[in-house]
Amino acid sequence: MIQPPPIPAHGPPRSGWWRRHWRWAMPLAVVLVMGMTAGVVIWSVLRWSEAARESPPMREALRRAGCSIELVEAFGEPLQAESMPLGSMQTAINGQRDVGLTVALEGPHAHGRLFVKGTRSDDVWDYPVMYVLAEDKQTFDLTALDDDEAAHECALQACRDRGECPLAAAL
Repeated sequence: MIQPPPIPAHGPPRSGWWRRHWRWAMPLAVVLVMGMTAGVVIWSVLRWSEAARESPPMREALRRAGCSIELVEAFGEPLQAESMPLGSMQTAINGQRDVGLTVALEGPHAHGRLFVKGTRSDDVWDYPVMYVLAEDKQTFDLTALDDDEAAHECALQACRDRGECPLAAAL
């Protein structure tokens, strides 16, 4: 009688997925984590930049810059905020909000930096600091004695409406 073939012995247990693929899975996992972290950081910076650009102090500062006869005469038109605003925006528990921002301001003839500091209390903004510092160190003050009055006034437009503005011919 012929003996049946021996039952094959079990070989060593097959190793797990991680043990077989760690050489490419580990670098891929590191790259994915780094990519997600970079994406979150970039998204956060862009959201902050958007919030800073759309803040009432920044909008008011850009409006006043565009209404300043001396500033438009020195920088030219159109005035544009070029870079991402830098600074801080803080809101207190009582609702008071403090904003301090600076942004690069550019016109066809000159460049400078726009500085604005605003404080909101009881839904009323006050701007103790608002000015433009040109490259040649010339300063253009954009603060007004009465912020409520300045919010409804545009000296450049009023000058053009009267026809006495030296910049009217430039358009």
